[in-house]
Parts: sequence; C-alpha cells; structure tokens
Amino acid sequence: MLAWLSGVAGVDSKKFTEEFFAVGSLIATGTPEEIINADRKEFNESGLHLSISQVEERDLVGFSARREDLEQSLRNLHEAEKYDLTLLAVTDVALHHSMILAIGKEATLEKLPFERIDDVLFHAPGVVSRKRQIFPGVCEAIQLSN
Repeated sequence: MLAWLSGVAGVDSKKFTEEFFAVGSLIATGTPEEIINADRKEFNESGLHLSISQVEERDLVGFSARREDLEQSLRNLHEAEKYDLTLLAVTDVALHHSMILAIGKEATLEKLPFERIDDVLFHAPGVVSRKRQIFPGVCEAIQLSN
C-alpha cells in the first residue's frame, strides 16, 4: 500500500519519513549550545559540581556529524562553569540507548558504567533516563574514583 501511495504522490516514502522526523530533531537543527542547554541539570554530589544534559532523538543518525562541535561546546561549558564532570547524553528513544559525551577527570571517567568508545565518548545500551540510570551511574563512578 505504501509503495502504491508513494507512486501516486510521486514521493520517496523513506526520504519523506526521514525529513519529517528531522524537523523536530534538535541534533539536526540546533546549535551545539542549544542542544546542550535545552535540557541541562546541575548537581552537587560528594563535593563535586556536575552538569548532565540530555537530548532525545528518534535515532542517532545526525549525532556523528555534530559530535566534534558538541564535544567542543561541552568542553567550553565545562571550563567556563568549572564543573568537575560535564555530560551530554544523546538518547535514541526508538532503540533505547544513549551515546554520552563526558568531560572530566580520567579517574571518574574510567569508572563510568558505560561502554567506553574513546576518550570522551561512551555507549550506554538500554540507558534512557537521566534520573534513574545516568545520574546513579555517575554517582557510583564518583564514589569509586575517590
């Protein structure tokens, strides 16, 4: 049915779907600062000052193209606000996982309970909640690194 309707309308249904959902994508349309600050919470834990940002997306297709700029903006925020740990979680709500950029002390980063991809990038399968999953994981890493 979709193939028939696509033919009648002269529309590539796959391309249309991607463009339709990209309109609401902050990763696709926002500046790095807008992405980081759209949903950012500050915490004080064990004497440390933390910032955890989260953006929810339908998929992570646009993340890799924006990663370098997001990382630099996250570093700028980390230094300007003198945070001990600064995170940005880009969450794929369809596949229920997150990619996390984390800036902070190596002793804390190495204790984060997420799969480390490189110096600052982590993959967090099944992680979608800052409150119930990311923050507790960060607190545990802080405890283990002190």
